[in-house]
Amino acid sequence: MERRTNVGMRTIQCLSGIFLAVAILYFVIGELSSEKEVYFKVGGSVPFNDDWEMVTPEGLRVPITVPGANDVKSGDVLRIEKKLPNDMDNVWLCIRSTQQDITISVDGQVRKFYSTKGTRNFGKNSVSVYVFAELYAEDAGKILSIDIVSYSPYSGYVNNMVIGDREQIWTGLVKKYLPVTILAMFMLVLSVMLVFYCVIVHVIYKKNMDIAYLGLALLVASVWIIAESKLRQIFLPNSTIASDVGFFMIMLLPFPFVSYINKIQKNRYEKGYMLVCFCAVINFVISTLLQFADIKDFSETMTVSHVIIVAFIVMLFVNVIIDIKKKHILEYKEVALGFAGLMLAGIVEIYQVYDEAAVNNGIALCIGLVFLFFMAVIQTGRDLLQLEKDKQIAVAASESRTMFLANMSHEIRTPINTIVGMNEMILRENQNNDTKEYAKNIDNASKLLMGLIDDILDFSKLDAGKLEICENPYTVAAMLKDVFLGASVRMEDKELEVKIDVDEKLPSVLRGDEIRIKQIFNNLLSNAIKYTVEGSISISMKGSFNKDNYYLVFKVADTGVGIREEDLPTIFDSFRRMELKRNKYIQGTGLGLSITKQLVENMQGTIEVESTYGKGSCFTVTIPQEIVDSTPMGDIKDAFFAVETGEEEKEIMRFSSERSVLIVDDNDMNLKVMKALLGKSGLSLDFASSGTECIDKCKRKKYDLIFMDHMMPYPDGIETLHLIKEDNDGMNKDTIVVVLTANAIKGASDQYEKEGFADYVTKPVEYIKLEEVLVKYLGDSTIEGKSGASAWLKDEPFDAEKQIKVDVLTPEVKGMDITPSYKLDREEGLKYCGGLDDLYQEVLEHYVKNATNYKEELAKCYEDKNWQEYARISHTLKSNSLTIGLKDFSELAKQHEYAAKSGDEDFVNNHYEYFIKCLIESIKVVGKEIG
Repeated sequence: MERRTNVGMRTIQCLSGIFLAVAILYFVIGELSSEKEVYFKVGGSVPFNDDWEMVTPEGLRVPITVPGANDVKSGDVLRIEKKLPNDMDNVWLCIRSTQQDITISVDGQVRKFYSTKGTRNFGKNSVSVYVFAELYAEDAGKILSIDIVSYSPYSGYVNNMVIGDREQIWTGLVKKYLPVTILAMFMLVLSVMLVFYCVIVHVIYKKNMDIAYLGLALLVASVWIIAESKLRQIFLPNSTIASDVGFFMIMLLPFPFVSYINKIQKNRYEKGYMLVCFCAVINFVISTLLQFADIKDFSETMTVSHVIIVAFIVMLFVNVIIDIKKKHILEYKEVALGFAGLMLAGIVEIYQVYDEAAVNNGIALCIGLVFLFFMAVIQTGRDLLQLEKDKQIAVAASESRTMFLANMSHEIRTPINTIVGMNEMILRENQNNDTKEYAKNIDNASKLLMGLIDDILDFSKLDAGKLEICENPYTVAAMLKDVFLGASVRMEDKELEVKIDVDEKLPSVLRGDEIRIKQIFNNLLSNAIKYTVEGSISISMKGSFNKDNYYLVFKVADTGVGIREEDLPTIFDSFRRMELKRNKYIQGTGLGLSITKQLVENMQGTIEVESTYGKGSCFTVTIPQEIVDSTPMGDIKDAFFAVETGEEEKEIMRFSSERSVLIVDDNDMNLKVMKALLGKSGLSLDFASSGTECIDKCKRKKYDLIFMDHMMPYPDGIETLHLIKEDNDGMNKDTIVVVLTANAIKGASDQYEKEGFADYVTKPVEYIKLEEVLVKYLGDSTIEGKSGASAWLKDEPFDAEKQIKVDVLTPEVKGMDITPSYKLDREEGLKYCGGLDDLYQEVLEHYVKNATNYKEELAKCYEDKNWQEYARISHTLKSNSLTIGLKDFSELAKQHEYAAKSGDEDFVNNHYEYFIKCLIESIKVVGKEIG
């Protein structure tokens, strides 16, 4: 019912808009193209209302009052006569016609005949204007006769008359009626500006403003007042057209007011307002037809328009009373006050319409409308301020929620990784079948939990709009192989048949976000596997061109439980799972499909779903990609074999030897690692162990790229950068500077960018990231092979976000005396040393040497309470320990770094001895590895 009501209201609003446009068009075209009916000169007045007599058809003479109404039937002639004074000079007589034909005679001689029968297109009566007739001195003592004929309600009405100089008469009329006209003009300009502003807001911001309806109401009212102005014959060439438009405006007046108040009252009384609008529509159509058919003039049907307006005012008054009782009035108290003023003005205005003696017709309505307008502006301003305040609160809440989800996801990830690692040791070393079964259950639960954490993290990034799409060339076959291998084990466990249909004509290399495409594919496959108990899963992929754009199209279909038709519209909603009772044994958060849809849309793609309940579902994804190598991929099996063969090829990227790079770090071990990693790049390398040394080198040599450590003694990396950039005569003022930092928490990149760094690389440094930076900023490199990183590192991206602060096991924190694991992860250490055994061995030796010195420095800082230096040394230990594979001790050093930075002396005091003990044990472990 409510939907039908809304459709009805929109239909009525559309019709009223059409009527308004037609009326204004009629006004403009008519005044410009129709025959001119009245000519005038500008000028005051002397009353001429006494001693008039009405002459009846029987010849009787009856004294009458002017102005005033007389008992004359519609269409009959009203004749009034008066003897002209004996001392009369040459003067002009002025009388206003009110829908009347007027003939002015002196002793039977016609001096002026006014009628618009020859110029009007529709209607029975002449339009209301001021009629002038010239009287001469020789007319003194003669009989002045005026014949008045009308079919309107004013057929027997005689208006006020004046005599005098024509210019003086007009001057008097202008003085009397100009204020109303000026006020109407002001309202017209105001309304046009308001409507124009609302249209601009709608076009630019796609926002509808309720006050636009009030602007239309002001427009209708101002046009009506201008069209009905007693001065209209001065500035409007065709008064008949103006009069018709005035009646149009009266009939249209309820529409914008009803629309505005209905919006302000939030559609609570829409049905009643619809009835008013419906009556107004019927009145407009019927009155217009009667006028144009010369059956009834607008003046004769105007009462119906007034009744409708009064009905709206009464209905509005009742609804406001109801809202006062229900306290809804607080939502629009300013507008309610404005409407109260307008109601009062409207009553006064209707009275003046029927009182021809009234001088300022329209001024009451103008004042009421302007009052309502300013009250509406006040409320609109208040609403916009509240909206902005609510928006800021919502944004703050969203950012807080996003930060919480992201941080919690990262914090949970660390203990889960520990659980998975320890459980893996149980699975490898324990021979008891029951224990292995328990461990397998732990493994499955851990993987599920990690998947949920990843979903929450992605969802929080998407929700905050901070998940970036990174497009790079990728091999289609390699991408498909990763996806298929990842899902094959799960499908085999459920004994599902796999059907693969990949178009052999697919280009071998495309450009796009390979990681996100894999994620989309994996989400859809995971969803299909979860909801398919038996049967098959079909995977297909093809490409297509559309308007010169290439699209990758892939489908994932299953023979699972399917989706009910009523659930399809909400299938991509967040945290929504279908048929919880039926699918209660299927685990998940309900985020997978929501994330998938958002990822697809972020890549300007589309996702569609078709499903038959009980028979299965099919998801189709279409994503635009750029073709890098159009060579057909060929048969999928051959493509997979080519990928395996290609993985064995290790090629190195080299750069021009003319390119100079400066590496700045106060840690000798970090400098050695960077030297080893870049040793085969062909670059000219320089090193600096402090900010001061860096500034000195920058004064003597121009560098193409600078890698700058952040945490150094004064000046630190940021201060050093500022000193280099502020040296206007320096050779490296415009050199690209990339920060080296262990700070990989959310927002770090934005902070470094604000300080002036072009990019940042997290420590421990991975060559993959290092190579990306070199390619990005040293664009004239000579590339040998496809990936220098593949020569030294495994194809396993480093998750820098894992460096966020975590809870480290300490005796006091956990309430028990434990010693952290000092297992040296050689594989992890080699990863950060470019896979070079010699470099790793050298780094281990440097670690033992430097860590011994750091132990003494820490003791001195602790004794002097120099927490800034204590934090710096802890930071270095954290980075160095992670570089060689001492993960546990790295986490412990991180905790001391944060505590010292925040001035948490209690924490440092309580844990210092334990920290030193762990440092000594770490040195011993590394010493044993060196042998």
